[in-house]
Amino acid sequence: MKQVKKIRNRWEPSEILDDIEFNGYIIKSLKHGNTGHVLYRFPSKAHNWENCWTTDLNTAKTNIGKYKSQPKSKEKKSN
Repeated sequence: MKQVKKIRNRWEPSEILDDIEFNGYIIKSLKHGNTGHVLYRFPSKAHNWENCWTTDLNTAKTNIGKYKSQPKSKEKKSN
C-alpha cells in the first residue's frame, strides 16, 4: 500500500511588510503566505539589475551596495 504524503500548505495571502531604507534605496519586504518566509526585493547583478527576491537581508544590502556603485547611466529608479 502506498503511503500518502500529507502536504502542509497554509494557502494564505502574502502580507506586505514595512519598507526598509538602506543607503538611499527602498527595500520592499513581504511575508510569504504559504511558507511564512520574509522576502526582500533587491536589484541583482546576475539578472542585469532587475529586481529579485531573497530571504536574506544581508544579501539584499550587499547587492544594493554593488548597484549603487555602478555608473549613473546604468541605474534605474527604485519602485
